[in-house]
Amino acid sequence: MLAVVLILFLVLLLGGFPIVAAMGIPSLLYVIVEGLPPSTMAYSIFQSLNSFPLVASPLFILMGCLINNFGETTNLFNFCRVLMRNAKGYTAKVNIIVSLIFAGMSGAAVADIGGLGQIEIKAMEDEGFSREYAAALSAATSMVGPIFPPSIPLLIYAVLAQTSSLGCLMAGMLPAFVIVIVMYIFVSIQCRTKLKPRPVAAGAPVPSAPKESLWQATKQALHVLILIPAIIVAMLGGVCSPSEAGAAAVLYILVAEAIKGKFSFKILKNSIIETYKTICNIFLIIGVAAFFTKVLTLEHFPEMVTSAFLGMAEHPAMILLLINILVLLVGMFMETISSLTILTPILLPVATAIQVDPIHLGVILVLNLTIGMLTPPFGVGLYTVATVGNVPAVKVLKELLPLYVPLLVALLIVTYVPPLTTLLPSLL
Repeated sequence: MLAVVLILFLVLLLGGFPIVAAMGIPSLLYVIVEGLPPSTMAYSIFQSLNSFPLVASPLFILMGCLINNFGETTNLFNFCRVLMRNAKGYTAKVNIIVSLIFAGMSGAAVADIGGLGQIEIKAMEDEGFSREYAAALSAATSMVGPIFPPSIPLLIYAVLAQTSSLGCLMAGMLPAFVIVIVMYIFVSIQCRTKLKPRPVAAGAPVPSAPKESLWQATKQALHVLILIPAIIVAMLGGVCSPSEAGAAAVLYILVAEAIKGKFSFKILKNSIIETYKTICNIFLIIGVAAFFTKVLTLEHFPEMVTSAFLGMAEHPAMILLLINILVLLVGMFMETISSLTILTPILLPVATAIQVDPIHLGVILVLNLTIGMLTPPFGVGLYTVATVGNVPAVKVLKELLPLYVPLLVALLIVTYVPPLTTLLPSLL
């Protein structure tokens, strides 16, 4: 039956069925054939969603929607442009920095691409980068979103692994900085060949960085810039839980926009609708995937995978490499949340067997799956940025290929330097 379930899952997935159907149909078939009570399915779904830490997810998503819909992403980008306007290829470097800042307000790569993509691509094109390269870099830099707190995938991993949600959120902070530093160095080198002077028509003004002062740009974005540090300090200091921090952040944004005279019930309504659409998709996938993994557990599939990994390699470093390869491949074909929900109960016993901290494993899984979002055939991040930038996906992929290098270097650093993920959680 295990073979039938797995084969049917792969057939449905490759056949273009929605991921929920690809997981749900084989699981339901298993229940019928094995004669299990139908309540097994309902109970598994209820149990997977009956978790208080999951409350933080819609709150942080709503926070990102409000910031984006109130137009604060433009102020953030402008602040970074003014801050770095004297550097060669400054718009490419700003792309990296602003993605880190926005990561703390969206927690998702696709939200980063959707919220900042058009602004970043337009600014880079004005400075002299090709539109294809600008789109590729915007996709690559958005990968910091699911790692830096508040990270939606890490929150979900914490629930699946039954570990500290605050610990998982804090675990992503230093790895996010590693990604930014490695990417910044690589892009600085690339700027020598990728940045070309834009042909300017006679009499037309030459595109340049904003002339306003750093103080003016800071003043416009200050209330948003202090939000994420405040959230992190509040959670680290034990003042509030992730869920409470998300609620406080939403309330803060609404009050701040009201003081600025920008508050609108229409924007609030649209943001809530966006949040509901996003979170309903996520929770539906979590629920059905939990039932699917329950079926795999009943057939002892996690134990088989653990034995297989330990049989292929004895050294923990080699097993971690095999895990990276496996998760990267899965990320190429499946969406992040569904992959995470399936892989966590399967790979967690493997990590336990080789004495890898569950929080460290969580960051490794999320980073791998996020990189997988940029890879064909089902690269959501790749196709999203191609749509946002109005550029053929094939051309974006061509410019994206070299950018896999810093992402994979960062992945190896995070994988084999555990203190990067375990240091901050250990201080809590």
